[in-house]
Amino acid sequence: MVIVVASDQHLGYENSDKKAFNLFLDQLLTEDGVTDFVLLGDVVDMWRRDASGVFLESKDVLIRVAALQKKMRVHYVAGNHDFHVLKLQNHSYPFTFLKNLSLTEASFKYRFLHGYEFDSLQREPLMEALCRVMSDGAGEFESGAWATITREWSDLKYFLSSIFRKRAISRTVEKLQQIPELRLKDSLTQVEKLACSNARPGEVLIFGHTHRPFVNKSENVVNTGSWVTDAPVHNTYVRLEAGKPRLFVFGGGEITERIVC
Repeated sequence: MVIVVASDQHLGYENSDKKAFNLFLDQLLTEDGVTDFVLLGDVVDMWRRDASGVFLESKDVLIRVAALQKKMRVHYVAGNHDFHVLKLQNHSYPFTFLKNLSLTEASFKYRFLHGYEFDSLQREPLMEALCRVMSDGAGEFESGAWATITREWSDLKYFLSSIFRKRAISRTVEKLQQIPELRLKDSLTQVEKLACSNARPGEVLIFGHTHRPFVNKSENVVNTGSWVTDAPVHNTYVRLEAGKPRLFVFGGGEITERIVC
């Protein structure tokens, strides 16, 4: 089993390196021996763009990913910026969307999470709301998110909660709109430490979200990095084989440094 993992392409975002990611997919299509390809969330950016529009705009990427399915298994794990894909079920979609993924190779176990699970600011109702309210035009972003979250609440619950929580939701949304490199700059170590503490015995934990690619010294925790050019190191992917993770920069070399976490 050979597994290739990439995350945080943020297609639709102006600094997404879609051109490089397409070249990466073209190269992957020519490789023999790869059994699984994991898209580990935030593939499309529904927090910055209309969901339908960004999928249409990314048709060239989707065609390439669909072509990969003829050679290998393709898995799509949802991130916070594309959390809404989990609602796309029970139709003739070309992909199955997952909240998390586990794969086993002989005695080696791999667990895949996007990584928002380790970020204290992320809440599933809010992530879903931000995916659903964004459009390509200007709008009342915070108000739209609030309306989406409270859509099924009773009038009384909405009234009481809105007094105390709408301002908090607005402040949270304002923070979430920042690019991860800015939003997580003060809590990055905390997110990574929490991820490292969640690694289970006998497994390799692979996550993304923070846009900071790394492999820890124990080689049981890996961050896949991102494909956005405002990240200091970008266009990175992970290769897993026989329980060993390797981290690469597409068009560059292997990142062999290991960090303590």
